[in-house]
Amino acid sequence: MKKEYYQDIISEISEHLTERIISKEDDLARRSRIVDKDIAEIVQEIGLQTTKKVLENIRDDIVKKKPSKA
Repeated sequence: MKKEYYQDIISEISEHLTERIISKEDDLARRSRIVDKDIAEIVQEIGLQTTKKVLENIRDDIVKKKPSKA
């Protein structure tokens, strides 16, 4: 995969996530040394959900193309 294809969506998600974290989380200054772990968990979940959806789409395309047994 070419990362440059996704740079715009990476930037967009980063902005949304930043805004949400800043507006919803308490004690960010106190937790600043470990906030990267929390963000990594969120990003990992995004990756898992995206992978699942991509694989489901690939599966559906394969099923559509497979000749039916009649």
